Amino acid sequence: MNNVAIFGMSPLPFQNEKKVYGTGIRTWQFALPLIQNKYNVCLFSYAIPSAFNDGFKSEINKITTYKNNSFLNHLLSKEDFENYFFVLNLLKDFKPDAVIGCTFYPSFIASKVLFIGENDIKVPFWADLFGHVMAEGQARAFIDGSDGCLFHYWNSEFNIIDFADIFSCVSKRQSYALIGELGAIGRLNMLTLGYEFTRVMPIGIPDEDFVYEKNVFRGKGNISEDDFVVLWAGGYNTWTDVDTLFNGLEIAMGKNPKIKFVSTGGEIPEQDVKTYPRFVKLISDSKYKDNFLMKGWIDGKDVPNYYFEADIGINIDKDIYEVKLGSKSRILDWMRAGLCVLSSNVCELTEIIEKEKIGFTFKPNDSQDLANKLLFLSENKNLLKKTSEKAKKYAKENFNFLKTAKPVLEWLDNPVFAPDKSKERVLLFEKDEALKNSSLIIENQKNLIIEKDKRIFELEKIASKNLVNKIYGYFKVLRRKIWINKF
Repeated sequence: MNNVAIFGMSPLPFQNEKKVYGTGIRTWQFALPLIQNKYNVCLFSYAIPSAFNDGFKSEINKITTYKNNSFLNHLLSKEDFENYFFVLNLLKDFKPDAVIGCTFYPSFIASKVLFIGENDIKVPFWADLFGHVMAEGQARAFIDGSDGCLFHYWNSEFNIIDFADIFSCVSKRQSYALIGELGAIGRLNMLTLGYEFTRVMPIGIPDEDFVYEKNVFRGKGNISEDDFVVLWAGGYNTWTDVDTLFNGLEIAMGKNPKIKFVSTGGEIPEQDVKTYPRFVKLISDSKYKDNFLMKGWIDGKDVPNYYFEADIGINIDKDIYEVKLGSKSRILDWMRAGLCVLSSNVCELTEIIEKEKIGFTFKPNDSQDLANKLLFLSENKNLLKKTSEKAKKYAKENFNFLKTAKPVLEWLDNPVFAPDKSKERVLLFEKDEALKNSSLIIENQKNLIIEKDKRIFELEKIASKNLVNKIYGYFKVLRRKIWINKF
């Protein structure tokens, strides 16, 4: 079992494109340990449009090398990635022994390709669900002010969980939510009793350290050497609580003008184009607007320099299911760089931070608590240093790529189909039967309503003052009774 096809997202973290997303890091979290363990990897990679230049063309059969390790890489445009038959032909040429879908969208594409190609390629399929998509759909619906997106999310989720043999989640919480979905579609059945559908694979970090290459903001413009710099890095997605972030910063800046906010990243064209502009508008109307440095999206290779010049990295989430069931790539990036973390305490990772004392947390949706923590930490830089060192050590030991990839490496020793693969799902069959019965009930009800309307019409004629109508009404009743008695 040496040939492994991975459906994932690009850019990968080392490709130095202008944007690096968590989905690209997650793809590399799967691919690198497999490559290092001498698996023959073929990556079918979706080139995220906003991270590549306009007019990007697919790069087929590209050999990508990373530190003397090489793998086959099909870097695909959206049009080609969603062309199931085109991808299927590439997959057939590779002859995989197993397929891994890494993150939600690539897992969906992989499920469709494998479904239509079952007569040509029938191999075990691992689907990585990088966060709980229906909770993400809920957050998106709130931002859009419409539930129109929910069907799209569920239709894609259903295709994945109905077809895949095994799944990975970023947290125990998410794995339980997924098990509930599997039960709802009939996969918790007599054939799968005792079969473990899920594996927890927390977000990971590579072994190598970040390198500080150049000065980017410290001592420049409005940011002096002795300022207390709060750093944001990455996209402002649907779960980002910009109101609490802004209000907390304003309160803190009002008491300590040396507190400055530096931001790299911005809106996410494929997902959320409202949250970041709203935050920028709040800042532009603030009397402390000069304390904010909004850099927008910058080259991925330059981002680590900001980690080294900041005093603390801030993550702030809404207290919603999407966050509770998920995790945060940026937090682990800061730990890896030795930058102390301050985060709202909502997800499983922030609970670990609080429990292990490897960072600082504040209550979600509480701008005063955020301000209090910022003011306290700005006066205790030595504590930040000690905490960040402890966090870096903990992250390297517990969240390195190789350790987090252990479940998938163990599975690849003997990848197998789920016990109910290609078997009839009785729950779904009975659901279809129930729908048919419902249709019969509705049809009978319609017939009863028609009969009732006829009788009402007859009675109305009998009650009429018009003699002709009375005679007509009696005649209709008499005729119906004679007709019934005949049988």
